[in-house]
Amino acid sequence: MPEIEASAATHLWSRLLEAFAAQIPEQSLLTWIQPLTPQRLEGSLLYLAAPSHFHREWIEGHYIERMEVILCELCGEQIRLRFEVLARNEEIAAHEGNTKPAQSAKKRLTAQRMMPQINEASGGQPRLAASLSESRLNSRYLFDNFIEGDSNSFARAACLAIADTSHRSPWNPLLIYAGTGLGKTHLLQAIGNHVVRRDPKARVLYASSEKFTQDFIESVKNRATTDFSQYYRSIDLLLVDDIQFFAAKERTQTEFFHAFNTLYQNGKRIVLSSDRPVNELAGFDERLISRFGSGLVTNIDPPDYETRVAILKERAEEDKFPLSNEVADLIATHITNNIRDLEGVYVTLMARCQLLKLPPTRELIREIIRDKTGHVAGRPPVEKIQEVVADYFHLPVEALRGKSRKKEIVFARMIAMTLMTELTPHSLKTIGNFFGGRDHSTVIHARDTINNLRTDNDQSIIDTFQALERRLSLCTLKGSNGGYV
Repeated sequence: MPEIEASAATHLWSRLLEAFAAQIPEQSLLTWIQPLTPQRLEGSLLYLAAPSHFHREWIEGHYIERMEVILCELCGEQIRLRFEVLARNEEIAAHEGNTKPAQSAKKRLTAQRMMPQINEASGGQPRLAASLSESRLNSRYLFDNFIEGDSNSFARAACLAIADTSHRSPWNPLLIYAGTGLGKTHLLQAIGNHVVRRDPKARVLYASSEKFTQDFIESVKNRATTDFSQYYRSIDLLLVDDIQFFAAKERTQTEFFHAFNTLYQNGKRIVLSSDRPVNELAGFDERLISRFGSGLVTNIDPPDYETRVAILKERAEEDKFPLSNEVADLIATHITNNIRDLEGVYVTLMARCQLLKLPPTRELIREIIRDKTGHVAGRPPVEKIQEVVADYFHLPVEALRGKSRKKEIVFARMIAMTLMTELTPHSLKTIGNFFGGRDHSTVIHARDTINNLRTDNDQSIIDTFQALERRLSLCTLKGSNGGYV
């Protein structure tokens, strides 16, 4: 009889999940509905297992009525839902024994996005899929597809270190600060995915500060603050994004402070992100500021030219999109602030090419950059500077990029390098690469040598710079917002 009850519960849960999936957002389905598992059907009562008391309270406060309406439509009679909270070992067994209906709904919803990656990484183990869902992780964010460059290499190394759970981490908590769209969320979720894939039983949770705040407010409304506290304090790895939004939320900060302390004292790992350094966080309790800065703090700078090109080429390869080096260079030269803007231009280009059957040409990308930024995109300033300098000194451009050590070529090359440090946003390393892959120290030497001559009022140097700047102003007309044509 129990086996029949369990089989009937599984069948009914499968039908309910399929129908309910069309009524709520995918993320809500993955976060709140997916972790439930059918237990038994007793008369008109369908028993489901919830992973925690807080989870059960949330379901009963937000979804139970709609779910019971669907059950009535499916069965032609009133079926009520009842929830049980299982112990941890029972929860694991429940997920391993009752995942097929959940998998079918999830596969229908996420199609080729999430499930193929989960199955490939886990050999199809259902526990991993459940862990990823419970953790609120996006399976696309991995260390493998995070493009590393000088601007983020230390942050990535720190994240890899804290993701290694084979030993106690000396860098706890880890706080990453960076501007919008530079990869903070990617790295935080990459840590979580790394840990879950190696230990599906690990309790990992990713939450934005907004999500933490919403959960806390709901727990207060539902008089379930004890369950909320127990839930957040039972995590093995807590990943909290954009902590700056905790500012001025006194009760939320107090709850987070206690959760933080409990996890820290129990040797659990905490990773945080912010859009500014710790000492610039306003509206925070001093106790929290002290905790935030007590571990390892690192930042991510805007990506340099090479990293931007690598990101574009990686995306194009993943999408099997024919992105030429020339077009990638044009995008990377004009979109410099953050990765999100860079990918936004790339996605727009790909959409126009695929929907309008257009080739990815320089002319098309110029139009897209103008629409996105208000700038008129043209020839990269670095190329223009090299051409103008070479012409002024009656040299071929290739001589500036080559290995010649002739005095007149070296001098012209130093002038061009100095102009690039002043007129372009490129790093010293990037500028060196434009001159045959020279080291950044060569650029520093060139810049300092030329600037010393200018400081000493060397009239020939002053005249040279004035002439070159006039030529550049004539052939590199400024657009309304500073773009080049």
